[in-house]
Amino acid sequence: MNKIILTVCLIMPINATSAQDNQSRIDSLVTMLKTAGREWNNYAIPLIEIGEPAVPALVEAVRDRNLRPFNRRISAMTLNDIHSPQWVRPALSILFDRDEDPVLRNHVTAGLKGFDLSDVRYDLWKVYEEVSDEFRRLNLAGLLMDADTAMAYRAFYKLFNSTDGYVQQSSLLHLVEIRPGESTSWFLKGIQLDDWMTGNLAMDSLVTSDYFNADDLISVFNEQGSGEEIKWRITYIFGHRQEPESLSLLLDALQDRSWLVHTEAAVGLCRFETEKVNVEMTKLKNDSRDYVRNNSRWVINHMKK
Repeated sequence: MNKIILTVCLIMPINATSAQDNQSRIDSLVTMLKTAGREWNNYAIPLIEIGEPAVPALVEAVRDRNLRPFNRRISAMTLNDIHSPQWVRPALSILFDRDEDPVLRNHVTAGLKGFDLSDVRYDLWKVYEEVSDEFRRLNLAGLLMDADTAMAYRAFYKLFNSTDGYVQQSSLLHLVEIRPGESTSWFLKGIQLDDWMTGNLAMDSLVTSDYFNADDLISVFNEQGSGEEIKWRITYIFGHRQEPESLSLLLDALQDRSWLVHTEAAVGLCRFETEKVNVEMTKLKNDSRDYVRNNSRWVINHMKK
């Protein structure tokens, strides 16, 4: 019994000393972070590795308005990477403070992702409505995903009309994530936008989507005002999907005047059953239009290989 008591007495001071040493290291690193410049990662990385125990001291640093804005921001970024529940309330306090540094308010949003924010959904929406910068609104819309998906849908709906491609793409993916049943409708809007990368994202998504309405795409393809690029994208999609409507759409596209469209159709037809395709190509290989003749013969020869 005496041995056990002695062992406990020896362990407790060691643990206390270890905790004190750890706190001293945290305090030292945070102190350095408060005045750091470009070398700030030298202090942030060890603090991130320490994790939870470093949070209180870092929160104090972020709240210190006597520090340079830069140092408050890097303290917040360090907290974001630790991603502690202890950081949620202080971060929200900064986000909702209209007198705070706007850049800092934007920075703290990264640390709030993934936490249940349903109790502050109306506050988040107010901030979203007040902010004019689209990238900051995008971050706030992301937080609404953890607060109220109906509000998040409204937020991304508004952002989808942005002229910035990145904002469009991010909004598009979130809208589909919230309402997957609307995938075809949203991705179809995406391929009709002017931004090339958004169009590519929507096109590739429609190739693999489990929610697909062929009639909607065919309707847009046949619209009189549909341009070459939109028709090409729709042709590409059907050329990569084994849909009942694919062969018919590709045959129409093969006879389109646009080189981009009829060439894509020829390539797409080669992915389908040889016998069915060759029957149609045989009908077209003597067509009066040279591009139809050439492409149909090319498809027949390619499928022989």
